[in-house]
Amino acid sequence: MEIRPGHASFGESSEDWPLIPSLLLEAAPNGWLIVDLDGYIVMVNQHIEELFGYKRNELIGSQVETLVPDALREQHQVHRHAYAKHMTARPMGKGLHLVGKRKDGSVFPIEVGLSPVHTPAGDYVIAVLQDVTDRLRLEDERNQLAVELEMERERQRIGMDLHDGVMQEIYAAGLTLEIALEDLGPGSVAVAVGIERAIEQLHKVIRNIRSYIFDLRPREFTGSLSEALAELTQEFRRDSLINTKINIQTNGAELNEDRAIALYHIAHEALSNIHKHAQPKNVQISLTRVDGRLRLEIVDDGRGFDAGLALPQQHRGMRNMSSRARAIGGFMEVHSEPGQGTTVRVEVPCN
Repeated sequence: MEIRPGHASFGESSEDWPLIPSLLLEAAPNGWLIVDLDGYIVMVNQHIEELFGYKRNELIGSQVETLVPDALREQHQVHRHAYAKHMTARPMGKGLHLVGKRKDGSVFPIEVGLSPVHTPAGDYVIAVLQDVTDRLRLEDERNQLAVELEMERERQRIGMDLHDGVMQEIYAAGLTLEIALEDLGPGSVAVAVGIERAIEQLHKVIRNIRSYIFDLRPREFTGSLSEALAELTQEFRRDSLINTKINIQTNGAELNEDRAIALYHIAHEALSNIHKHAQPKNVQISLTRVDGRLRLEIVDDGRGFDAGLALPQQHRGMRNMSSRARAIGGFMEVHSEPGQGTTVRVEVPCN
């Protein structure tokens, strides 16, 4: 940190800095720095102390590059000198991702607005800083949601194409073979066996396509959560051929629409995971009221897994379910052991 010897803080005298009263500077919601044209800090407000972790007397008289990551300091000095020749009010580094460096060495994203000030004592630059960590995080989340929405639309399109096109054609081909089988004479045993084998293969393809459609087809939530879960259970039982039962005992408990839709999607994701990975014989779905909360529980007697191990990155189902639960003020628990099946339990507050 380079310190200018004997450099005084503006604000010690009203004659030094009459344009910006100290009280106004301290009340500002953002960080304020006042820097001279040599790059030395002459005034900061409390928000700067909070953002960067320095005490005021540690910053005043030091160069502004103190607050810049080491690797960027030389570049920052070049830009600072260029700005001093053509000072205008404008954002700093427009289009760039700016970062600041705290006293502990950590860095964080910032936005900086620059404004020149001309006084009898000389020319200065006011830099207004804002920590944009939360805003960038929200933007990333919105972008991720947009990507997922587009992926969901594409999945819906593929699911509808499979249902309305490919599966219908395969089904028609199976019917044609069944009619041909009935028309065969008694001396065509070998041909009959071949046709029967082809029919069975087509039926297997249809079952697989139904399974894919269950994962891909749009999930329009209408009506009550209980009715939607009952329909989902019936569809899963039909397409997967897995013995699936549902038990609903909510005692009149209600959820707002956002929570109901989230629970519905969690149930669908859980059933999809079961069909892909668990290989169970039985699945039990229950929706019950427990101490002012609704509990969704999905239990299977399938392969199970070691719940203590981190899931691979490509297995996003569990992470998506947990994220949905947290987003509606609830939580999710997963209990599983290899060969012992899996229990997924989600609880959310009632209205």
